[in-house]
Amino acid sequence: MVKFKISLWGKLMLASIVIYCISLTLLETLVIMFHLDFVSKFILTQNGDGISESDLIYHAIFIASLVFQVILCLDALIQKNSIQLKALLAFNIFSLAYAALQIQQHITLEEEGTSQAIFSPDDITKFPTPEFTKQYYIKKMRPIEYIIAGLVLGYSMILGLFSYKLMSEFGWENYKIYSGDLQVRNALLSLTLLQALIKLDVFLILSYALQLIPSKSIGYSDSKFETVSIFIGGFIILFMAWMVKILIPRTDGIDPYKFTRKLLFFTLSTTFVFISITIYYATICFKNMNRGVYVYTGYQSSVGPQDEGNRTSKRFSKISEVSEARKSIIILD
Repeated sequence: MVKFKISLWGKLMLASIVIYCISLTLLETLVIMFHLDFVSKFILTQNGDGISESDLIYHAIFIASLVFQVILCLDALIQKNSIQLKALLAFNIFSLAYAALQIQQHITLEEEGTSQAIFSPDDITKFPTPEFTKQYYIKKMRPIEYIIAGLVLGYSMILGLFSYKLMSEFGWENYKIYSGDLQVRNALLSLTLLQALIKLDVFLILSYALQLIPSKSIGYSDSKFETVSIFIGGFIILFMAWMVKILIPRTDGIDPYKFTRKLLFFTLSTTFVFISITIYYATICFKNMNRGVYVYTGYQSSVGPQDEGNRTSKRFSKISEVSEARKSIIILD
């Protein structure tokens, strides 16, 4: 059975990110509850339903991003992957921007989503007017949303500290102990970057596909084609076409992106950047393979019995460290 050793800093980081994600999930759940309670006081129009649905999808994506961060963290600690620590930090900063955009989206719901809705409260004495109802739930939700954004910002700094400490422990040295050949180390670095980028790309593409759902419900007729096209192709020209299509307001009275344009553009732009970088490093990795530079990965759970007599020596400590490491590198000429 393979055993993984996680240092004190690693355990502290893992514990902190689990607590962080649980706390934010609970806060997001409160916001969702207030959101559902708020819209239940109105009979929304088709546009209002689309805005409300998009808000709920954004909350679900945000919660999923928290789970994704825990997975990234655990995987980085197990594999002693410095690159993935940097990817985790970048993704956390991305979630900060997403939290800020969620606040803007809720403001849109309060101002635009209920503008033509029929006010239909279950208790007219408690909620006498639409404006009173809006202000009541704004006072409930807005402080929680600001707390969420503040926690993400604060934890980004803490995560930066943990990442720095852990990269000092196993960071870039992890790429030096396996081979003295600079070409191989560069190949390993490129491959590790590619693996981290692919993980981020998958999450971002799924997020974008989910965000097209409310656009369809408020008048967009062909989201299925675009969603499938993203998964199949991911071509740069198609991304540019979507950006133009989303950014240009409609003049025919039906604008399926009216209330989701900012978040769709933000997600699509971020996805475009990450996929472009992924393509770049994928090209580098293929070039390395064509030149005969291969990176093989393997796992070992223990040291062979021939080393039993050397457990107290400094040399054995180094051998043990390398043998428990996750990578062995070979150049095939």
